[in-house]
Amino acid sequence: MTKLFSLLCASISALIMTGIFADETESASKENVSPAPKIKLEQNEIAAAPKVSIIKKPFSPFTGRIKASKVRLRLQPDLESRIVREMKKNEYVSVVDEEGDFLAIEAPLGVKAYVFRSFVLDNVVEGNRVNVRLEPSLESPIIAHLNTGDKVKGVVSEQHNKWLEIPVPSQTRFFISKEFVEFIGGPEMKAQMDKRRNAVDQLLESASLLCKAEMNKSFEEIDFERLKRSYQTIIQDYTDFPEQVDKAREFLATLQETYLQKRIAYLEAKASSTMHQEESNLLEAAKAVQKDELNDRMKTWEPIEEALYLTWTQFNQEKNIEEYYDQEKLLAVPISGILEAYISPVKNKPGDFIMRENDLPVAYVYSTKIDLQNYVGKKVTLIGSPRTNNNFAFPAYFIHAIE
Repeated sequence: MTKLFSLLCASISALIMTGIFADETESASKENVSPAPKIKLEQNEIAAAPKVSIIKKPFSPFTGRIKASKVRLRLQPDLESRIVREMKKNEYVSVVDEEGDFLAIEAPLGVKAYVFRSFVLDNVVEGNRVNVRLEPSLESPIIAHLNTGDKVKGVVSEQHNKWLEIPVPSQTRFFISKEFVEFIGGPEMKAQMDKRRNAVDQLLESASLLCKAEMNKSFEEIDFERLKRSYQTIIQDYTDFPEQVDKAREFLATLQETYLQKRIAYLEAKASSTMHQEESNLLEAAKAVQKDELNDRMKTWEPIEEALYLTWTQFNQEKNIEEYYDQEKLLAVPISGILEAYISPVKNKPGDFIMRENDLPVAYVYSTKIDLQNYVGKKVTLIGSPRTNNNFAFPAYFIHAIE
């Protein structure tokens, strides 16, 4: 009876202490600090049950790899436990223990933890058994505890500014069913694989930025082989990260298609430019032929002018042809109108061109000194000396100059 009375007194004392502790933490964070465990006595309990020691088999930590897609990561080794997230196939995990059909792992990349800001001052925890939660909410499950003096490095949560987002405490464990994890090496391999993952992610980002810069250049300046190598390096050297390899293949295919389109556009533009150049060359050649033809036409009048000069020299001996034309200019008259080419295939035509005024022909003209073709269609005033019109309807003139 005395033993029972002593046990009841001890229990009552513990309950009183628990209430005091709960009241203190309630005022600080509204249930954000876990209360001390309560002691419950059975009605007919007389003596404490004997403790049974269970010897746990030693566990060798290792690095594992997820074997399937959407594998559930849980808070407890129980199929009814809350799901933290779904793991992707080929993700690497650090396995540190086992619980029945589950493996205990350290927090994988991407899992965050949260602590109420009022319990952290200058990155140091102020309070015992401060709750660390999975989300910035009092309704979120507790995943660990921090005590006075523990150092944390956090940032204010974007979701709720009364909470700090911190790294998941190292002692925190999450659980995955054993059947979905395969052994790939010792515990040190996880750090190695994380380093390789960061490296391949950086390579992907660098290749993407390089492609954007290169594709903004002209086609001739693009270093396609360099871009191609940046993706092939990922595909060939990082086969242990199939997700990143698939992205590299996809980006490379897009790059090749974009480069092909730019190459087609470049070749089309080049062909168009070549065609324009060829057309320009043909036009210049045609103009040269036309000029030769005009020169030839002008030359057809040289015998006539030579005959007129020789006739003139009979009365003006020892005079050259330029002196002949100087005298001719003294008798020259102005002829105004619009110049047209006279292309009718008639014999003995008195000129290669016709002057029109008010849409009526007024004269035939030709010259061995001026290329009158350059003035066709224009209204001009010509200075000319009379010539025989070979019985055509209008007078003919040899043109010395154009005003």
